Amino acid sequence: MPAPTPVEFDTANLALAVVEAAWDIKARNVRVLDVRGMLPYADFLIICEGTSDRHAEAIAEHVMEDLRPYKVRPLGIEGLKASAGRRERAAWILVDFADAVLHVFGSRAMRQEYNIESMYADAPRMQLTPPSDLEDSSPSGS
Repeated sequence: MPAPTPVEFDTANLALAVVEAAWDIKARNVRVLDVRGMLPYADFLIICEGTSDRHAEAIAEHVMEDLRPYKVRPLGIEGLKASAGRRERAAWILVDFADAVLHVFGSRAMRQEYNIESMYADAPRMQLTPPSDLEDSSPSGS
């Protein structure tokens, strides 16, 4: 299959591309907060969770790989750390795509501990229609 043609993503479409890539690998409870005008560094925060720290790592890596053909590269990554040729597991991974920042938590408990959604309770939520098998319940603050 030929590589996708590079496209210009506006920030909303970039956020949606991140969401779709996360769903491809079974990210759960994906939420998109529209923080335009609220934050100086991003327009959208994408928040999701995996079923384990390993799953969270796979989600973050898949999203980065899925966007690579479109020439979208992260400006920064936190939580994926190499150590002596192996990666240390992280319970919270952040991938900064400039105008869209992805937060992937390894568990519901870790997501609730940081509760990003409540910090931006006034931010509008992007309407999403997730695959039905990926929504097990609404996380705190949504």
